[in-house]
Amino acid sequence: MAAMAAAKAMGATGGRIVSYANSGNLPIGERERVVGYGAVVLAADPKKEAAAVRPAAATEGTIGSADRKYLLRLARETISRFLTIKMVPLPRLSSPVLREPRGVFVTLKKRGDLRGCIGRMVPDRPLAELVGAMALQSAFEDPRFSPVTPRDLPDLEIEISVLTPMKPVSGPNDIVVGRDGVLLQKGGKSAVFLPQVAPEQGWGRDEMLNHLSQKAGLPSGAWRDGASFSTFQAIVFGEAEHR
Repeated sequence: MAAMAAAKAMGATGGRIVSYANSGNLPIGERERVVGYGAVVLAADPKKEAAAVRPAAATEGTIGSADRKYLLRLARETISRFLTIKMVPLPRLSSPVLREPRGVFVTLKKRGDLRGCIGRMVPDRPLAELVGAMALQSAFEDPRFSPVTPRDLPDLEIEISVLTPMKPVSGPNDIVVGRDGVLLQKGGKSAVFLPQVAPEQGWGRDEMLNHLSQKAGLPSGAWRDGASFSTFQAIVFGEAEHR
């Protein structure tokens, strides 16, 4: 109230919300009772002032350097704060890219070796919120690895893969190694590889699908008969390129 009165005395005629979030946006805690946080511009021309403090939007379908750096920093701070104080930072949805619902995977590597990788294909939350949630799951809930410890943190490299929408394809011949991530489904079982997995492992298409079948708990060549496939692409970026 004091800020509004002072702004009015200085010539402000209105206000415009720049950002709003509540504690339910965190990847931990309850959503039934929350605390809200808002940022508001009070000005003689609030629309002009609000536009001036907003970052420029990236081209549609891309993620600009500033948003990439923010998401990587958010993933690291989420893991670090949870390790030290059992709390996590509130994602700031300060640009259209960060507010957009997108599927995402967060990959952790330690000295080049995989240390955790979990993601969500369904884009049911804003990108920034989902990055924080997947960072926590990759660090502490990947069943293939023990939970990350404070000792691990300095050696971790974080990589984020932001996904395009999933599209069904007619068969293996429509899959392009290095471009496409692949979801394989057969007999109630499924598994997914990100686009970068096959090139990193030196696999061709058939070898990739053999490994994907095994990941789903199926025989190596099970993809050859009765399986369905969906593909997607990913915008991949990591800490090594954004220091």
